[in-house]
Amino acid sequence: MSESRTPSTGPGQQRGATPVGGDTGGGGRRRGLLVGALLVAALVVLALLLSQCSGTDPQAGPDPAARTSQGSAAASSSSAAPSSSAGSSAGSSAGSSSTPSSPGSAAPSDAAGGPVLTDDGQPVLPLAAGADAATALGGLAGRPVTATGARVLSVPADEGFWLGTSETERVWVELTGEAGESPYQVQEGDLVDFEGTVVTHDATFPGQAGVDEAEGAAQLAEQGAHLTAAKSAVRLSA
Repeated sequence: MSESRTPSTGPGQQRGATPVGGDTGGGGRRRGLLVGALLVAALVVLALLLSQCSGTDPQAGPDPAARTSQGSAAASSSSAAPSSSAGSSAGSSAGSSSTPSSPGSAAPSDAAGGPVLTDDGQPVLPLAAGADAATALGGLAGRPVTATGARVLSVPADEGFWLGTSETERVWVELTGEAGESPYQVQEGDLVDFEGTVVTHDATFPGQAGVDEAEGAAQLAEQGAHLTAAKSAVRLSA
């Protein structure tokens, strides 16, 4: 008969059975690594989702707020365009209205008439309207004068007429020579040319010339001087 032997249990031997499959410590580490990998993958997916939600989708077009801002800018540009067009039209109209008349159209005549000048170019009419016309005109006594396109204001006498720009600025012109020496008869409103002379007179001259109070006798007396011109020298200005 064989003897049954009981394994000895020494101090260095472990009691009990050893599990099939080896050490349980290696399986725990593998499970830990797997869980960690899954967590990392989940975090990566979450980060991608968040980046897609916060980013701008290129297929979705511009942001609505940006589209609204662009629309407002376009509307402002459109509203400004008609104003510019209207300004251009107004400028064109103004330019057209200020265009000078064609060379063939007649230019309007000078309502004030032309000057009456002494031989050295001194204007006579302003002196006649001054506060001391008698002294100013008297200082020109004997000087030759030339009227160019001067206006006839009135013809109250057969042998003379008022010449000037207004009832204040005017001088009397006495016509000398025989009647019929000139075919031209002076008319009120005419523009005339002539050469004459400055002559002084006294207070009786207005009556001698046939100028009454209504026709400016007082003014003629105060001026103390007038112009003389031969009838043949007075002509209608061209």
